[in-house]
Amino acid sequence: MRQSSAIIASTLIGVGVLTLPRETAESVGEGAWIAAISGTLLAMLAMAVIVKLSNRFAGQSIVGYTTRILGTAKHPLVGRILGFPLFMALFLFWAVSTALVARTFGEVVITTVLTKTPLEVIISTMLLTSFVFVMYSEEVLARVNEILLPIIVIPVLVIALSSLQSARLDNILPLFDGNWKGLFKSIFFTSTSYLGFELMTVFYAHAETGKKRMTGAMVGIAIPGFIYVLIVISGISVFGVDEMRLLAWPTLELVKTTEVPGLILERLESAFLGVWVAAVFTSVGNMYYATASILRETFKLRSHRWIAVILLPCFYWLSLFPPNMQKLFEYQKWSGYLGIVLAFVVPVLLLVLSMIRGVSGYAKKNGKETKS
Repeated sequence: MRQSSAIIASTLIGVGVLTLPRETAESVGEGAWIAAISGTLLAMLAMAVIVKLSNRFAGQSIVGYTTRILGTAKHPLVGRILGFPLFMALFLFWAVSTALVARTFGEVVITTVLTKTPLEVIISTMLLTSFVFVMYSEEVLARVNEILLPIIVIPVLVIALSSLQSARLDNILPLFDGNWKGLFKSIFFTSTSYLGFELMTVFYAHAETGKKRMTGAMVGIAIPGFIYVLIVISGISVFGVDEMRLLAWPTLELVKTTEVPGLILERLESAFLGVWVAAVFTSVGNMYYATASILRETFKLRSHRWIAVILLPCFYWLSLFPPNMQKLFEYQKWSGYLGIVLAFVVPVLLLVLSMIRGVSGYAKKNGKETKS
């Protein structure tokens, strides 16, 4: 349970931390906190569907149970052929997301800290470090996520709470101005910041089943959800909506205005970026592994390691493809649209279809496969 929660939370807490306040403020203004809470609840609902689907097909990833749902026991190739577009869509989404997160990481670092370091060097460092991470088994990945999660969460919470010292309550008023169209639009965009939990369609194949899986999934969503809501409220209450819309990295600017009691750290943004590096590392590493893993299962290869080697230069090229930050944000937006379909819509369709067809996993009995 702890490890699944850690994987979900560590994947979600990434570059979205820096951009979410601006994205929500642009659409719904002072009601951005409502969009952040709604995004958390939607992510929990989608995660619950994935858990039920994974429990129904214990020990199988999305490749395995999609093949079973769309095909038959006697003709699994039919299911594999019909599911191939979905597998490739997941592969494409995770591959592009990995590259764009690495690029965003590089842009933030060269803008704020290492201003004279080439962007290519920063991106290469993150991708190479993640590549080493991916070379290990699922158990090692889970343990690393479990160890790094408190190191990421606790400092971020302290910083977010400390930033409330400069808050002005009038900046968050009115709490909601009745702009329902903007609210629904903001909820839609906020949902893209919660993408990453769909990686569990791959990781749950290696996890134990049981009631604790659902609890772990909800905790894994709730941790980044609480952080996101707190950061949105802090950002709007400190800067106000009009200024928030003009900031490229509002959370980073929020950190710069924060003072820790006792002046323990004079430049808090340096400490925040140090923690944020660990958050990006787990996000990139987990998505990197999922990308290699789904390709391995789709083509029934023995190991994901050689796939990871081939993907490394591809990720590097994709990360440098956006010519500027404006295009980078645009690509992230379009990638998010695909992610919403894959994370929020596809699992529901698969679960409903499996119930209609009365299909579930297989259990081995006397050397033969029987329906369970």
